[in-house]
Amino acid sequence: MSNAALRADYAQAVEQLAGRVLGVLRDTQVPLPAVSDTDRPADTAVLAAVRVLGPDLFAPALFCRQPLPQPDRETLGSALRAFPPRPGDSAEARWRDRTTAALLARGATGTQAAVPYPGEDPEVTDMAEMTEIAGIIEDAEDTELSWQERSQRMARLAPLALPEVDGPFQQRARRHVRALSRGAARSLMRRDYPTAARLVRWLALAESRGAPSALDLPTVLDHLRLWGAGNARTALDLAIARRLLAPTEGDPR
Repeated sequence: MSNAALRADYAQAVEQLAGRVLGVLRDTQVPLPAVSDTDRPADTAVLAAVRVLGPDLFAPALFCRQPLPQPDRETLGSALRAFPPRPGDSAEARWRDRTTAALLARGATGTQAAVPYPGEDPEVTDMAEMTEIAGIIEDAEDTELSWQERSQRMARLAPLALPEVDGPFQQRARRHVRALSRGAARSLMRRDYPTAARLVRWLALAESRGAPSALDLPTVLDHLRLWGAGNARTALDLAIARRLLAPTEGDPR
């Protein structure tokens, strides 16, 4: 199979998996059939998609404050083993993997203690520690970034914008709401709706933690839902942002 065909397979798998997570998040069903298929084991493309989506797979469990089902935990562990962090990975990929491994180690129960379940795979725990170290190495304070550069970086890190997840980028989202608001407004004017959705997701997280945005986020979300939710990943970003703004409402949009 050519590299182009392989990339197309991976992209399709990511989109399909994002759609499944979106459906679960809208219905708030627990247990969550978001990752695993009991009829057949996950193939390479599915495992790649699991690694790409990473923390987003925990979104329904975090909003419902329920542990991720064991079959899904096993699939996530398989994905981290099949596609482990590598020295050449981008800082964003390392932070995404770090967050995935940390959530997997603590069980995504809504508690802050990163304690493995009884009988937890020690390899997953080792991965959490490894990606933690990688994340710290990459975490040079970025005080000199322009608002454009900060918006671009935070858009790439949008899967980290989740409830019950904290770290330097969640704190920076609160400190830099003006920069992110400018980035979201610019993306809207350029009709770059996927980037706008990712930045609105960060702004929704910051607002949920006491740092109001310079934008009317519900109105922006409605606009993006009508004009910009052309794929499952963007729709998932919008659904997560809306849930962050109104976590007690079962809004299906």
